[in-house]
Amino acid sequence: MKLGLHAYSLLLAGGLREYQPVGRGELTAEQLLDKAAQLKCHAVQLARKQLGDRDPVALARIRSKAEELGILLHVSTNLLDGEHLVEMIHAAYNMGAPQVTVNISRLKGNVQIRQRALERLLLSLDVAINRAKRYRIVLAFENGRHTAAVDLAALIQAAESEWVAACFDMGNPLTVPEDPIASAKTLAPFCRSIHLKDVQVYRTREGALLLNCPVGDGVLPVTDVLRALKQAEVPIFLQTGAERVVVPVLDDTFLQEYPRITARALASLLRQGAMPGPDTDWSFPHERKAVEREILKWEDDRLKRSMKQAHKILGTESLTLPMG
Repeated sequence: MKLGLHAYSLLLAGGLREYQPVGRGELTAEQLLDKAAQLKCHAVQLARKQLGDRDPVALARIRSKAEELGILLHVSTNLLDGEHLVEMIHAAYNMGAPQVTVNISRLKGNVQIRQRALERLLLSLDVAINRAKRYRIVLAFENGRHTAAVDLAALIQAAESEWVAACFDMGNPLTVPEDPIASAKTLAPFCRSIHLKDVQVYRTREGALLLNCPVGDGVLPVTDVLRALKQAEVPIFLQTGAERVVVPVLDDTFLQEYPRITARALASLLRQGAMPGPDTDWSFPHERKAVEREILKWEDDRLKRSMKQAHKILGTESLTLPMG
């Protein structure tokens, strides 16, 4: 298994969500590639924002930089729209990227409602799927937040295309909630890339809160999940971004929308949840109004810690990385 770097590991430095660095400016695609090379990564998954307006000349520069560093490119998007995915497939082709990952989230309702939603989704993505086949670009659907593994597997099977596959995010099963190992086994036959992360779980009045954390500091059985996926050659992208997800499993509405939830999975999630103390702070440095230098150092440090642990898990060489 080869380790790659996901753009969301540097979510804050890249200005990919609500925080935008001003002093240093947003981390560009080329700078992310340099960072990946420094960390001895074999691949990089770029976010759609880093592709700008997808100008062919700019994409050619990114491709040239990746080839110079010997890094495989992937691209990702969280916009589930057929026309947009066609554009992303063209961008991937121009950059020599073999895969476009797209997040599919919040498939909810009873089995019949989900089935109809999947059918409508496939119909809306028909042009994109055909374009993926034409350009030989894999369209990998991520098991996004609150999306059951069996629903994603059903979507991929219904597409009946070797160019439609799965990107397995090992933290997202807990948002359903599902057992990550069982979820991995369900999607293993379709898996073409992996997001490696770890999460801490806290109990809340609504149910649970998932807090993305450095690999090794959380509850995910990372090694067992990778073993369940049985994928020796697909790229694994480290994703350590400053993210948290509310999983309101004690809310009746949530439970009605996700009828596949089992008592065992629900109990497992809540059992893993730590009870917050009076001084528990779930906020990230940028939310606490820390200065930019401290924010970016905090993000960089947790990336390096995670990278060392990830290499250890994958059985590759141990990295000696400066923490400054």
